Amino acid sequence: MPCVFVMKILWKNMKDNAIKVRVDNLDDLWYLGGIIKRGDLIKSKTERRIKSKDDIERGREGVRKTVTLSVCVDKVELKLESNVLRISGTIEDGPEDIIPIGSHHTINISKGDALKIIKDRWSSLDLERLNDAEKATLRPKILIVVIDEGNATFGLVRESGIEYLELSKNIGGKYYRTERSKRKMEFYREIELSISNIFKRENVSTIILAGAGFEKDNFYDFLKEKNSEFIKIIHLENINSYGRTGINEVMKRPIMKKISEDMNAAKDFRMVNRLLKEIGKDSGFGIYGFSDVENAADMGAIDILLVSDDFFQKEREKVERLMKYVRSVKGRIHIVNHKNEAGKQLSSLGGIGAILRYKINR
Repeated sequence: MPCVFVMKILWKNMKDNAIKVRVDNLDDLWYLGGIIKRGDLIKSKTERRIKSKDDIERGREGVRKTVTLSVCVDKVELKLESNVLRISGTIEDGPEDIIPIGSHHTINISKGDALKIIKDRWSSLDLERLNDAEKATLRPKILIVVIDEGNATFGLVRESGIEYLELSKNIGGKYYRTERSKRKMEFYREIELSISNIFKRENVSTIILAGAGFEKDNFYDFLKEKNSEFIKIIHLENINSYGRTGINEVMKRPIMKKISEDMNAAKDFRMVNRLLKEIGKDSGFGIYGFSDVENAADMGAIDILLVSDDFFQKEREKVERLMKYVRSVKGRIHIVNHKNEAGKQLSSLGGIGAILRYKINR
């Protein structure tokens, strides 16, 4: 069985507007990136290069020490390639004998780290996203594997987006049947091992094997013959493309809607795709751009509000006001990860759009 790690709220002190959490995966970092904002106070263990007076005089680099610091946030940046949330700002509290208060510092938060978040006020949206982060880890994940001859692209569908892995192997030409068959079996074993490793560390409930040709079927037969532990959760899907493009194609297929109703990344694709269809049809039910969306909200016409997470961070105050109003008339809100394909499409529309209950005059 997979071993699942859950983001944990260690304690809350709402009298002081302070909450302490422990990070356990990439999804946690994405959620925290949307919760922490400029002006918040973050307290955590961090590394800092300490220079003594002698080090400074002699031009030495000093030594790196682990210290506990409180930083007033100026900038928050999620680094997906290194699985780190970078929180930059000025030091408000720490060991004053070795660190000057008011100097600049960046805290790097990664898996296993604990941090205390202190705000002037916790909005209902912040608390909702924090609770979502706790629940999200327990939600089953979907693994998409797109297979071609000598190539396999894996897409683990997380709340925060799609985590990719790519494998390739030279399996030889068609005129070298024996060697080609041997190399193909070796490649199948490599794919199986990669799936097995992901299956063991993640809460994977469904695996979709996809491809344009027969390789996905051949690999499925290989797994059946081996009586693989995850054969019962595999679905086969015919697609027209390969690699990451193939994974994006699967994300838009009806099968994803059936098996991923609650997954944030899958919702990104479904909802943005729906918005784009309405805009493309010029039906009047799909709008974008802040002024048009704000106008629709004033009329109580918004059914679903879509906001990219980076637009939310840049325009937080006015977007929060808009969200509050949409909620008051029973509208739904979905925050889209700007780094996945759906998020990039929404960003090209200005970072905000809406699907309406009824047409309005603009």
